Amino acid sequence: MKCVLRVYYLPKVIFKDYNISIDVAIGETIYDAARRARIDLGGFCGGRGLCGKCKVKVFGNVSKVTEIEQKILGNEAGAVRLACQTKALGNVEVLMVYRGFLKTSILGYEPSITLNPAVRSIRIVLERPTLNNYFSTVEALYKALGYKVKISLSALRKLADRLKEIEVIIYDYGDIKEILDICSKGPLYGLAIDVGTTKIAMYVVNLLNGETIIAESIENPQIVYGADVVSRISYAMEHDTEELHRAVIESINRFLEEISRSRNVELDKIYDVVFVGNSVMHHLFLGINPLKIGIAPYEEVIRESYMIKARDLGLKVSKEAYIYAPPLVGGFIGSDSLVGAYILGLGLKKGIYMFLDIGTNTEVYLAKNDTIYVTSTASGPAFEGGHIKYGMKAIEGAIEKVIIDEETLEPEISVIGNVKPRGITGSGIIDAIAEMLKAGIINYTGRFKIKEHPRIRRGHEGYEYILVFKNESGIGEDIVITQKDVREIQRAKAAIQAAYRILSRRLRIKREDLEKIYIAGSFGFYLRPENAIVIGLLPEIPLDRIELVGNTAGSGARSLLKNKELRKDIEKMVERINYIELALDKEFHKIFADSMYFPSRKLEDYPMTIKKIWRAFEKKR
Repeated sequence: MKCVLRVYYLPKVIFKDYNISIDVAIGETIYDAARRARIDLGGFCGGRGLCGKCKVKVFGNVSKVTEIEQKILGNEAGAVRLACQTKALGNVEVLMVYRGFLKTSILGYEPSITLNPAVRSIRIVLERPTLNNYFSTVEALYKALGYKVKISLSALRKLADRLKEIEVIIYDYGDIKEILDICSKGPLYGLAIDVGTTKIAMYVVNLLNGETIIAESIENPQIVYGADVVSRISYAMEHDTEELHRAVIESINRFLEEISRSRNVELDKIYDVVFVGNSVMHHLFLGINPLKIGIAPYEEVIRESYMIKARDLGLKVSKEAYIYAPPLVGGFIGSDSLVGAYILGLGLKKGIYMFLDIGTNTEVYLAKNDTIYVTSTASGPAFEGGHIKYGMKAIEGAIEKVIIDEETLEPEISVIGNVKPRGITGSGIIDAIAEMLKAGIINYTGRFKIKEHPRIRRGHEGYEYILVFKNESGIGEDIVITQKDVREIQRAKAAIQAAYRILSRRLRIKREDLEKIYIAGSFGFYLRPENAIVIGLLPEIPLDRIELVGNTAGSGARSLLKNKELRKDIEKMVERINYIELALDKEFHKIFADSMYFPSRKLEDYPMTIKKIWRAFEKKR
């Protein structure tokens, strides 16, 4: 009897842009293959066929174009595919329609900090025992220090070397006082990590002088599982947390390995780590399933500050290093916005201040003297280009600034990289809609008012304004602002406006009482406050009372690295914060609906502040 051996080969998907090949099961989507390969194809909806952003070109044996692709891509369907709808039936080569480097700000306001880190280096001389005066090396160490202290095993082993003078690395914070290492004189580093929904910002700080020697960011690899925290909670519930946790840790480790090679940073000299993030990112970084946060009453597994050894997470710093996670506030509000509010002095100084950390999930803090109220609102990914027809991240080819002539309705645009435009960023869409409102293209309800003009036409999603004609664009088609895009921005800005209006009622303050509005976050860094006021995203106050403070989460994390006493302050501060759940406010839905409207174009309907803003615009033109 003949025995026939059959060998089955799994098809491969090759991502040409990254030179990465991955085995796939027949019928697996290109999007899922990319997700396993930790490649972001640009989607916002987590591969559910809703956003139309994961455009790719495919070469090989794949499934037929779906109805979803026909609807979203129109005439483009076939030449271009949606990765989440395209299944591999054999070997496939994939090219991204467009990729580029994210333009983002990871630096921000940073207060002057007295250097007092949790880790310090002490040089001591060890006394040698004699036959008449016998003692161990550890006892000689205690005597030189003047007190007893816990010693890590790796440090203990180094004491076996016959050294008279040693450099002792001591960690001293809270209940922990431990010798982490015995080494020769050299650098002493700390690492601050801001785990954001979209990006991970990382900073290496020299703890001997407080200088930040490296400040860089990478995209959060979890974005392939969904653009927002709700998508990632859903993925964790349906699959597992380990995959999301491992994706973040591996990306951070790759960054650390890169700076070790290119910047000569000795990773084993990083002895202290502070990481911040919203509640979901906090849990996923630690490998904790965030499913409770996604269901009312939005319970965290742990809210207080937490410390863990770096080796327990597999972080490639000193194995004895400690990781400090500041406390969370409540619900989706995490330590990232908390440390930002702290370094800006909310609740610590007299006056009335507002702090907005704008993103997919926006945190709103309102402080009146020492009383602090805070809430979070799901503003959605519109401010980052999500759910906008031609929305895109702030990469080369993205329109970031728009001015529309009120008489001719002709636009003037600014494009990242000075290349042909391919889409529009969050700050660009705010500009465009504010300009459309000022030019009278749309009215205060958001509906198109002008319908007869070469740049205005009726499309699949209602009327639309042509921002760039196809012969001038980098994608071979018109770039437009649709009626649906306007509605997306209305919903996003209404969520934020409703949040600060509700907090204002709780504290019984009016907008004119605000002494300062601080706006944080990468989106906020490029926001033009005057246009944010025009569409109602910000309260109508003088522009000199609005301050763009950049990435305060990263600044706050670095501050906690440089001075350990600030950690105690922030742990006390969180106890004084009043967390408000918007869904429980009886007026929320009414206020949200009212906040959907844009401010009226008629000057007589505006308070004095907005009149001045309009007149400034008119004078500028």
